[in-house]
Amino acid sequence: MKQIYNLFMKRLLTYICLAMVSIMVFADSPRAFLKAEYESMSKTINTKIGDTITNKKDFVLKIGQGQSFYFDPQTNRIDSLENDPQGKILLEQAEDAAFKKAMADMEAGLGETWFATREKMGINRGSSYKNMKNFSTRTITVWDSQMGDRYRYPVEMDDLQWELLDPTKMVLDYECQLASADYHGRKWFAWFAPEIPVQDGPWQLCGLPGLIMEAITADGEYGFTIKGIQQCDEPLGDPYEDPDKIFKSNRIAVLRAKDYSRRNRAAHISALTGGAVNLKPTVYKENIDFIETDYHE
Repeated sequence: MKQIYNLFMKRLLTYICLAMVSIMVFADSPRAFLKAEYESMSKTINTKIGDTITNKKDFVLKIGQGQSFYFDPQTNRIDSLENDPQGKILLEQAEDAAFKKAMADMEAGLGETWFATREKMGINRGSSYKNMKNFSTRTITVWDSQMGDRYRYPVEMDDLQWELLDPTKMVLDYECQLASADYHGRKWFAWFAPEIPVQDGPWQLCGLPGLIMEAITADGEYGFTIKGIQQCDEPLGDPYEDPDKIFKSNRIAVLRAKDYSRRNRAAHISALTGGAVNLKPTVYKENIDFIETDYHE
């Protein structure tokens, strides 16, 4: 019975994807007909003790007609509050409460940091990375930030060229096929589901004849795993861009700026604050490169 039910749901989802693609051509505003939840993974190495640290974050991919929006749901929630007058007031009140609680905890010797307090209250941002794919222009618009500076830049979809491979495996009860690609300095392996006829996937990965369910780099330092997928009918999403606070740039320039800031974090913060804040040297460094490494070239 479970196998019959799973088969029915897979066929229903395939039908809905195809139907919504045709229906949404006539929609007045961008809407999503499919929502996929992914867990992103990255690894770092503590160079002091040699331990490998695995970092995991949740992302959402909303797929609409000819476009999609990929984002961290926690960051998007905070951005939406900041862009709503009443939500902004509530967020400011929460920030004030978090600060007062952190100060009280420090005075009481509890050792609770401001960041930890904000985390418990659900007002910390997650990842600043988000993107919108436009399949008609073959362009991915990326938003990211570093040390308070916000950036927007384009990425060409045609930078990603896949090679289909023979192996298959099951992911969320879907039979998936393997593909590989060299992309912006790393080799990727991706499992995609032809039964879900959308050429999309997590992060900047797309262009395969089916939704990308899993992907990992050859060195295992970065990866994505789908956690769930469901049909929907809701707004595609809003990147909440403030034109007065965004730097229009290009991908390589942003990666180089982030790399410089990372390697010179203490000096950068000191310069930004006019010497008012001086960080002590860290006792260890995390040895990791970005998900895209071709900025070294």
